[in-house]
Amino acid sequence: MAKQNIIAALDIGGGKVTAVAATTDQQTNVVKILAGAEFACDGITAGVISDIRATANTISKALAYLEENAGPICSLYLALRGKHIETYTNRGSLTISRIDTHITQEDIDLVIENAKSISLKTNFEILSAVPQAFYINKEIMKNPEDMSGSSLEVDVHITTGLKTTFDNINKAIERANWPLTGSAYGLICLAECVLTEEDKDVGALLIDMGKDTTSAGIYANNSLICSYDLDFGSDLITSDIAKCLHISHKEAENIKIKYGAAFPNNFENGNENEDIVIPSVYNKAENRINRESLIDIIRPRVENIFEVVREKIQASNFYEFANTAVLTGGGSLLPGIKEQARTSLNMKYVTCATVQNDLVECDPQFLNPKYATAVSLAYFVAKRQITYSKKSAPNGGKLRGILDGIKKWELFGD
Repeated sequence: MAKQNIIAALDIGGGKVTAVAATTDQQTNVVKILAGAEFACDGITAGVISDIRATANTISKALAYLEENAGPICSLYLALRGKHIETYTNRGSLTISRIDTHITQEDIDLVIENAKSISLKTNFEILSAVPQAFYINKEIMKNPEDMSGSSLEVDVHITTGLKTTFDNINKAIERANWPLTGSAYGLICLAECVLTEEDKDVGALLIDMGKDTTSAGIYANNSLICSYDLDFGSDLITSDIAKCLHISHKEAENIKIKYGAAFPNNFENGNENEDIVIPSVYNKAENRINRESLIDIIRPRVENIFEVVREKIQASNFYEFANTAVLTGGGSLLPGIKEQARTSLNMKYVTCATVQNDLVECDPQFLNPKYATAVSLAYFVAKRQITYSKKSAPNGGKLRGILDGIKKWELFGD
């Protein structure tokens, strides 16, 4: 029996590490999610490491869990997210002046390098560079290799970040005694896996609602054409509940999950007049609030989150490309979130989504939006390993050759 090539994908952020293990069925090329779990971590806030030792321990625990439940890990990938990230879409060009105008892999590598020639902020570095679309003589192409043309261009989505921030992430992974194979910007992976073909066709605003961060981007013309990571998330809703009701953050989170809604008349159970018992550490008397009053606390913060997203995207001049909005991530589970998004984003069509269930074979729990980034990263890597295994190792070459092929295209940062 052939040894499984098991990929581990980590999503670090929001006080937790989400980890999944995946492999590809060698007969059907179907990506399978073998195991996964969330692990709380006090050493992470908004994708930034505040305690390397605590983060390393959590990563080690997560990866040990994956190996115990899925088997030996062959490669480890990290989803990039956080307020320190900035992204750009840049075009590189190359003139093919040879008599033989057939485009080679070397030409493709060079045009991608040309696209990566951007001015970086002080102490920032390029974390990943993903080709979005190629053009031969101005005509869009899926794969330009071996085709003929006098000019080659490429649009590359470039993810940059503060070097010290990712040095700390790398140190935490190294301390956990696991080598990092590569990384990719989480929103690019989500765009490939969460958006339907119809979403991609009409143009979509994709919003990943995390605990401490909100990522938003416009998908149009077969690629993610702009994206932003904002340093706030759905945890602000919990903080507002805690402050208004004078309760602990943990109790506020429980109330949000059990009774919360972002828009009137959007309750999964009960009604707006239902009384909610508010725990108090100061006296034995019970305090109560009805669900309508709870919405009055939650709704302004949700409005604010969507309004900031709208303002940020509108400033990019790409807002007109989006004809629908797609919400994912843990924050998208809040009842009424779609209705509030329609109002705040001024969009007629809004959906909540996770990884398309026809893309992966997995237990239903891994289709929960809270796993969307980690599962999308695993799928993103696995599908490219299939491409390069066919291209670089037609006779069953080794994994190292496949990974080298992927890195050669600069799909992932080091």
